[in-house]
Amino acid sequence: MVGKTGLIIGDVYAQKVIISGRVTGNVEAKTIEILANGRLEGAITSDELVIERKGMFLGQSKNNIKDGIQVLPKEATPSIEIKK
Repeated sequence: MVGKTGLIIGDVYAQKVIISGRVTGNVEAKTIEILANGRLEGAITSDELVIERKGMFLGQSKNNIKDGIQVLPKEATPSIEIKK
């Protein structure tokens, strides 16, 4: 979480990012929320992007979902066991 007076200059990698301050850099997360008066400048990659009224996003957005299939990192690939 980046608070109202918070500032990050650099790349951020997390499960969930909530911004009410300012972030300048690339952000990669499952969920990104830009709250009112929050500002994000840079490229983002996420499954879910939420921008509240008066929140600002300047940059490029890319979704982790390709062709209807969510892309998971190799270490997060689920295994399925079928028992009869």
